[in-house]
Amino acid sequence: MQAKITLIGAGNVGHHLALILQQSGHLIQQIFSRKYHKAYALAKKVGAKATNKLENVRDGADFYIIAVKDDAIQSVAQQLLLTKGILAHTSGSASILQLKTHQQFGSFYPLQTFRKKQLPDWTTLPFCIDGNTDTVKKQLFRLAKTINKNVYYIDDAQRQTLHLSAVVVNNFTNHLLGISQEIVEDKNIPFDLLVPLLQETVRKAIIHHPFEIQTGPAVRNDTKTIQKHLSLLDNDIYKDLYALFTKSISLV
Repeated sequence: MQAKITLIGAGNVGHHLALILQQSGHLIQQIFSRKYHKAYALAKKVGAKATNKLENVRDGADFYIIAVKDDAIQSVAQQLLLTKGILAHTSGSASILQLKTHQQFGSFYPLQTFRKKQLPDWTTLPFCIDGNTDTVKKQLFRLAKTINKNVYYIDDAQRQTLHLSAVVVNNFTNHLLGISQEIVEDKNIPFDLLVPLLQETVRKAIIHHPFEIQTGPAVRNDTKTIQKHLSLLDNDIYKDLYALFTKSISLV
């Protein structure tokens, strides 16, 4: 399968999708970004045309993939003048119905966190596919399969729940790690000392249900240690987070 593809958006997700889709044998027809220099830089990498005007997005591609901020998806879709091809967005939380002004539409959601300067591992990354018809679903499924085999049919409600869980796994966990690093480095303790513990925590959580392997003072109802920890925290928000997590753990 070789498809003609236009990417709407040249941010982190659009950037990496354009590269991997080209590497997977597809023709990247056009790149759109509000900032022309971004569209041009990415288009140059994948042999495509660049534009910063939605009215100049050409008809004739097999797939149009919208990779923009969630609050811009519907507006962008309504401005695209397309007569054929499948329009899909890459959002974890936006409904595919935001694209309903077009005949064929769906979602092409790569479940991963993206940074422009860091290549994602496309061999393990899951793709979540949905569409307004069975034909659209199958076509988007086939497209994702050219990148890897880890492809799933996930409808709007499932994808939004999955995205919620992904925010907890990625964004919240990363923020907690940032807090942990700040706490130790404030006392001139290297964060590297916590890395083996972090690796073991993730390893066990993948193998077992995380609730079944929970350890720590909250599980033991060790109130003296909990109070000591709270007294060590100067930041009131961090104290509230510690208390909330402690309460949540104790109730499981």
